[in-house]
Amino acid sequence: MSYPVLQITGDYAYVEIRKGRGAVRWEDMDLVYRGSASRGDEWKGTEGEKLWGRHCLWPTDPNSTLSQPYDISSRAGLAVGQPRLLRFPTRVGSFRSFAAFETLADEMQEENLPRLLLHEDPKSGNCYKIKLTAALLGLPLETRQYDILNGETRNADFLQNVNANGRIPVLQVGEGDSARFLPESNAACWYLASGSQLIPEDRFAHADMLRWMFFEQYQHEPNVATLRFWLRFVGEDALSDDQRALIPVKRAAGEAVLQLMDDEFAHRPFLCGEKVTLADIALFAYSHLADEAGFDLGALPHLSSWIDRVKALPRFAAMD
Repeated sequence: MSYPVLQITGDYAYVEIRKGRGAVRWEDMDLVYRGSASRGDEWKGTEGEKLWGRHCLWPTDPNSTLSQPYDISSRAGLAVGQPRLLRFPTRVGSFRSFAAFETLADEMQEENLPRLLLHEDPKSGNCYKIKLTAALLGLPLETRQYDILNGETRNADFLQNVNANGRIPVLQVGEGDSARFLPESNAACWYLASGSQLIPEDRFAHADMLRWMFFEQYQHEPNVATLRFWLRFVGEDALSDDQRALIPVKRAAGEAVLQLMDDEFAHRPFLCGEKVTLADIALFAYSHLADEAGFDLGALPHLSSWIDRVKALPRFAAMD
């Protein structure tokens, strides 16, 4: 006689255990347990029965398993009392990657890093993504603030000593005569995250991350971020006729971009798969503010769940 025994090998905020017989589908199986589980928790079936289990990535989203349930069947030839371990092999890596942030941050803090100073305007999502990257990695980052609406990045001192292009953000690395200045938000994020788990080692995954970062700059930011800036900080009445004429164009393009992301997150927890990368940080900045541009995040459930996942990362820092 053999019967299925399902044993949990880690701690999970939410698991589902179901049982059934024959060629039964997951949704038609009987629910055995739903809730949190700890290492060593165990469920036993009867002879000829199947036990299936799954866990979600996020307790707030029980359907975020993104994988087939893990099948434990008595037909696997298990001896009496011999448990089959439930390791959730297709998704446990996501939890490990988050736990690794703590170790990685500690290691990076121990390095002899130069002084890091961000020239920024706290209203800017492009500035925020750099601060978020530093926070996730536990890197000390000072800030010097400018008001772009008052032209503070266009004066002679800024143009001569910080960025001749008159734009922020600019990451300053070092100080005094040895100081170096790195404009462009994604370049600054790349510098901070170099050697960390935010940048994939796999060649294709690395390129895929870059693909999303280019997408952010060429398709997402020009529409979502621009509308937010126009409507929240400039005001529609202060826009030029040409700018007002572009509002419906940018809104349609922004809706298409956000819908594309929502469709992606129906199949994976993060843009490049199971683990968060710089691509997620780059696109999170203005995506989580899209409602300030008049976009309805409530109509994008998968995108909204992704926003919650990023906010749940260890060391996450909210925008000022």
